[in-house]
Amino acid sequence: MRSYQIKIFFRISRATLSLALLSALYCLLLIIRALQTEQIRGLFLLWNLFLAWIPLFFALLARRLSSTTMVTRSKPLFILVNLGLWLLFFPNAPYLITDLIHLGEYERHILWFDTVGFFIAALAGICTGLYSLKVIHQVLNQFINNVLAWIVISASIVLSGFGLYLGRVARFNSWDLFTHPLYLFRKSFQELQNPLALQTTLVFTLVLAVLYISLLILIPNCNANLKNAA
Repeated sequence: MRSYQIKIFFRISRATLSLALLSALYCLLLIIRALQTEQIRGLFLLWNLFLAWIPLFFALLARRLSSTTMVTRSKPLFILVNLGLWLLFFPNAPYLITDLIHLGEYERHILWFDTVGFFIAALAGICTGLYSLKVIHQVLNQFINNVLAWIVISASIVLSGFGLYLGRVARFNSWDLFTHPLYLFRKSFQELQNPLALQTTLVFTLVLAVLYISLLILIPNCNANLKNAA
Protein backbone atom coordinates (compact mmCIF):
# COMPACT_ATOMS: atom_id res chain seq x y z
CA MET A 1 0.00 0.00 0.00
CA ARG A 2 2.82 2.38 0.89
CA SER A 3 4.68 1.68 -2.37
CA TYR A 4 1.47 2.44 -4.28
CA GLN A 5 1.17 5.80 -2.52
CA ILE A 6 4.78 6.62 -3.41
CA LYS A 7 4.10 5.81 -7.07
CA ILE A 8 1.03 8.06 -7.03
CA PHE A 9 3.03 10.87 -5.44
CA PHE A 10 5.68 10.80 -8.16
CA ARG A 11 3.36 10.19 -11.10
CA ILE A 12 3.86 12.73 -13.87
CA SER A 13 1.01 13.70 -16.18
CA ARG A 14 1.28 13.82 -19.95
CA ALA A 15 0.69 17.57 -19.86
CA THR A 16 3.70 18.17 -17.61
CA LEU A 17 5.85 15.88 -19.74
CA SER A 18 4.87 17.73 -22.91
CA LEU A 19 5.76 21.07 -21.30
CA ALA A 20 9.09 19.66 -20.16
CA LEU A 21 9.71 18.48 -23.73
CA LEU A 22 9.08 21.99 -25.09
CA SER A 23 11.46 23.50 -22.55
CA ALA A 24 14.09 20.86 -23.33
CA LEU A 25 13.74 21.68 -27.03
CA TYR A 26 14.64 25.31 -26.37
CA CYS A 27 17.67 24.19 -24.34
CA LEU A 28 18.75 22.02 -27.27
CA LEU A 29 18.37 24.92 -29.72
CA LEU A 30 20.38 27.12 -27.36
CA ILE A 31 23.20 24.56 -27.28
CA ILE A 32 23.17 24.15 -31.08
CA ARG A 33 23.40 27.92 -31.52
CA ALA A 34 26.30 28.17 -29.09
CA LEU A 35 28.20 25.40 -30.91
CA GLN A 36 27.61 26.91 -34.34
CA THR A 37 28.32 30.56 -33.52
CA GLU A 38 30.68 30.14 -30.55
CA GLN A 39 28.50 32.69 -28.77
CA ILE A 40 26.20 32.16 -25.83
CA ARG A 41 23.07 34.25 -26.33
CA GLY A 42 19.56 33.67 -25.10
CA LEU A 43 20.32 32.69 -21.52
CA PHE A 44 17.85 35.32 -20.34
CA LEU A 45 15.12 33.33 -22.12
CA LEU A 46 16.24 30.22 -20.27
CA TRP A 47 15.93 32.11 -16.98
CA ASN A 48 12.49 33.45 -17.92
CA LEU A 49 11.46 29.92 -18.89
CA PHE A 50 12.51 28.72 -15.46
CA LEU A 51 10.39 31.48 -13.89
CA ALA A 52 7.45 30.32 -16.03
CA TRP A 53 7.62 26.93 -14.33
CA ILE A 54 7.34 28.40 -10.82
CA PRO A 55 3.57 29.13 -10.97
CA LEU A 56 2.99 25.63 -12.36
CA PHE A 57 4.88 24.18 -9.41
CA PHE A 58 2.64 25.99 -6.91
CA ALA A 59 -0.48 25.09 -8.90
CA LEU A 60 0.42 21.39 -8.93
CA LEU A 61 1.27 21.52 -5.23
CA ALA A 62 -2.09 23.13 -4.47
CA ARG A 63 -3.88 20.41 -6.45
CA ARG A 64 -1.91 17.69 -4.69
CA LEU A 65 -2.81 19.15 -1.31
CA SER A 66 -6.47 19.52 -2.23
CA SER A 67 -6.74 15.93 -3.46
CA THR A 68 -5.03 14.27 -0.52
CA THR A 69 -7.25 12.48 1.97
CA MET A 70 -5.28 13.80 4.93
CA VAL A 71 -7.33 16.33 6.88
CA THR A 72 -5.55 18.87 9.10
CA ARG A 73 -6.30 22.36 10.33
CA SER A 74 -3.37 23.76 8.35
CA LYS A 75 -4.37 22.15 5.04
CA PRO A 76 -6.65 25.02 3.85
CA LEU A 77 -3.97 27.52 4.82
CA PHE A 78 -1.30 25.67 2.83
CA ILE A 79 -3.59 25.53 -0.20
CA LEU A 80 -4.38 29.25 0.11
CA VAL A 81 -0.68 30.12 0.37
CA ASN A 82 0.07 28.13 -2.78
CA LEU A 83 -2.77 29.86 -4.62
CA GLY A 84 -1.33 33.23 -3.61
CA LEU A 85 2.19 32.28 -4.70
CA TRP A 86 0.80 30.98 -7.98
CA LEU A 87 -0.92 34.31 -8.66
CA LEU A 88 2.26 36.22 -7.79
CA PHE A 89 4.41 34.30 -10.28
CA PHE A 90 1.75 33.57 -12.91
CA PRO A 91 2.58 36.62 -15.11
CA ASN A 92 6.10 35.19 -15.60
CA ALA A 93 4.68 32.50 -17.90
CA PRO A 94 3.01 34.63 -20.60
CA TYR A 95 5.79 37.22 -20.14
CA LEU A 96 7.94 35.20 -22.56
CA ILE A 97 5.70 36.40 -25.39
CA THR A 98 7.02 39.93 -24.85
CA ASP A 99 10.62 38.71 -25.16
CA LEU A 100 10.09 38.55 -28.91
CA ILE A 101 10.97 42.25 -29.05
CA HIS A 102 14.62 41.29 -28.50
CA LEU A 103 14.81 39.56 -31.89
CA GLY A 104 15.79 42.88 -33.46
CA GLU A 105 19.07 42.77 -31.50
CA TYR A 106 20.22 39.52 -33.13
CA GLU A 107 22.39 38.97 -36.22
CA ARG A 108 20.50 38.82 -39.48
CA HIS A 109 22.40 35.86 -40.96
CA ILE A 110 21.09 33.57 -38.20
CA LEU A 111 17.87 35.41 -37.44
CA TRP A 112 15.74 32.56 -38.83
CA PHE A 113 17.22 30.17 -36.28
CA ASP A 114 16.85 32.63 -33.41
CA THR A 115 13.24 33.24 -34.42
CA VAL A 116 12.54 29.53 -34.05
CA GLY A 117 14.21 29.52 -30.63
CA PHE A 118 12.27 32.55 -29.42
CA PHE A 119 9.03 31.02 -30.69
CA ILE A 120 9.65 27.73 -28.86
CA ALA A 121 10.50 29.58 -25.62
CA ALA A 122 7.38 31.76 -25.91
CA LEU A 123 5.23 28.74 -26.73
CA ALA A 124 6.60 26.82 -23.74
CA GLY A 125 5.94 29.80 -21.49
CA ILE A 126 2.37 30.42 -22.58
CA CYS A 127 1.47 26.71 -22.53
CA THR A 128 2.96 26.32 -19.05
CA GLY A 129 0.99 29.32 -17.85
CA LEU A 130 -2.30 28.15 -19.38
CA TYR A 131 -1.89 24.69 -17.91
CA SER A 132 -1.21 26.15 -14.45
CA LEU A 133 -4.35 28.27 -14.86
CA LYS A 134 -6.36 25.13 -15.69
CA VAL A 135 -4.94 23.34 -12.63
CA ILE A 136 -5.88 26.27 -10.38
CA HIS A 137 -9.37 26.24 -11.90
CA GLN A 138 -9.65 22.56 -10.96
CA VAL A 139 -8.60 23.33 -7.37
CA LEU A 140 -11.09 26.18 -7.06
CA ASN A 141 -13.94 23.99 -8.32
CA GLN A 142 -13.38 21.69 -5.35
CA PHE A 143 -14.03 24.44 -2.80
CA ILE A 144 -16.35 26.98 -4.43
CA ASN A 145 -19.12 26.88 -7.01
CA ASN A 146 -18.48 27.21 -10.73
CA VAL A 147 -19.53 30.87 -10.97
CA LEU A 148 -17.22 31.99 -8.17
CA ALA A 149 -14.40 29.92 -9.63
CA TRP A 150 -14.78 31.70 -12.96
CA ILE A 151 -14.81 35.07 -11.21
CA VAL A 152 -11.54 34.26 -9.46
CA ILE A 153 -9.98 32.96 -12.69
CA SER A 154 -11.12 36.06 -14.61
CA ALA A 155 -9.72 38.36 -11.93
CA SER A 156 -6.44 36.43 -12.04
CA ILE A 157 -6.21 36.90 -15.80
CA VAL A 158 -6.81 40.65 -15.46
CA LEU A 159 -4.19 40.94 -12.71
CA SER A 160 -1.79 38.95 -14.85
CA GLY A 161 -2.35 41.34 -17.74
CA PHE A 162 -1.44 44.24 -15.48
CA GLY A 163 1.49 42.25 -14.13
CA LEU A 164 2.81 41.83 -17.67
CA TYR A 165 2.76 45.59 -18.08
CA LEU A 166 4.59 46.08 -14.78
CA GLY A 167 7.21 43.56 -15.85
CA ARG A 168 7.81 44.66 -19.43
CA VAL A 169 7.27 48.43 -19.25
CA ALA A 170 7.68 49.43 -15.60
CA ARG A 171 10.45 46.81 -15.21
CA PHE A 172 9.25 45.23 -11.97
CA ASN A 173 9.55 41.55 -11.16
CA SER A 174 7.84 39.16 -8.76
CA TRP A 175 10.64 39.40 -6.21
CA ASP A 176 9.96 43.12 -5.71
CA LEU A 177 6.91 42.18 -3.65
CA PHE A 178 9.32 40.90 -1.01
CA THR A 179 12.23 43.33 -1.47
CA HIS A 180 10.39 46.62 -2.20
CA PRO A 181 6.71 46.01 -1.36
CA LEU A 182 5.72 49.60 -0.50
CA TYR A 183 7.38 51.06 -3.57
CA LEU A 184 5.80 48.38 -5.75
CA PHE A 185 2.27 49.06 -4.48
CA ARG A 186 2.70 52.84 -4.70
CA LYS A 187 4.08 52.66 -8.24
CA SER A 188 1.36 50.20 -9.29
CA PHE A 189 -1.40 52.58 -8.21
CA GLN A 190 0.32 55.41 -10.05
CA GLU A 191 0.56 53.31 -13.22
CA LEU A 192 -3.21 52.73 -13.14
CA GLN A 193 -3.56 56.33 -14.28
CA ASN A 194 -1.30 55.68 -17.27
CA PRO A 195 -3.30 55.10 -20.51
CA LEU A 196 -0.56 52.78 -21.80
CA ALA A 197 -0.92 50.61 -18.69
CA LEU A 198 -4.67 50.28 -19.25
CA GLN A 199 -4.25 49.53 -22.96
CA THR A 200 -1.53 46.93 -22.34
CA THR A 201 -3.52 45.30 -19.55
CA LEU A 202 -6.61 45.13 -21.76
CA VAL A 203 -4.73 43.54 -24.67
CA PHE A 204 -2.93 40.95 -22.56
CA THR A 205 -6.14 40.17 -20.65
CA LEU A 206 -8.00 39.61 -23.90
CA VAL A 207 -5.23 37.39 -25.30
CA LEU A 208 -4.94 35.26 -22.16
CA ALA A 209 -8.69 34.93 -21.80
CA VAL A 210 -9.22 33.80 -25.40
CA LEU A 211 -6.26 31.41 -25.23
CA TYR A 212 -7.56 29.87 -22.01
CA ILE A 213 -11.09 29.45 -23.31
CA SER A 214 -9.67 27.92 -26.50
CA LEU A 215 -7.67 25.50 -24.36
CA LEU A 216 -10.80 24.41 -22.50
CA ILE A 217 -12.63 23.88 -25.79
CA LEU A 218 -9.81 21.94 -27.44
CA ILE A 219 -8.90 19.72 -24.49
CA PRO A 220 -11.65 17.70 -22.80
CA ASN A 221 -12.02 17.79 -19.03
CA CYS A 222 -9.70 15.22 -17.48
CA ASN A 223 -9.77 16.21 -13.81
CA ALA A 224 -10.26 12.65 -12.62
CA ASN A 225 -7.22 11.39 -14.48
CA LEU A 226 -4.97 14.22 -13.36
CA LYS A 227 -5.91 14.80 -9.74
CA ASN A 228 -3.03 12.67 -8.41
CA ALA A 229 -0.54 13.55 -11.14
CA ALA A 230 1.95 16.39 -11.34
